[in-house]
Amino acid sequence: MIIGIALLIGFVVADYYIFRSVFRMFFEDMDDFFECVRFDFQPDLFSFFKGELKRDWEAEFRLGTFFFLCGAVVFIEFLILKGIFS
Repeated sequence: MIIGIALLIGFVVADYYIFRSVFRMFFEDMDDFFECVRFDFQPDLFSFFKGELKRDWEAEFRLGTFFFLCGAVVFIEFLILKGIFS
């Protein structure tokens, strides 16, 4: 049980650094991140009429890929913990 808690704490600390490095791969800064979030919530039709459709799709792709990779890291950690306690 103690090993599992220590491993979980280690994963949380490692996640911070992994997520931060993945964040830096996709976004220049927090403003770039929030611009991608804005494009994600803005309907594509609005972007089309504003002439920003390509930027909208690129921003949505970057945001989705970022969340997918972070989720994949957590899922792999879950499989590791499940394998230890099974």
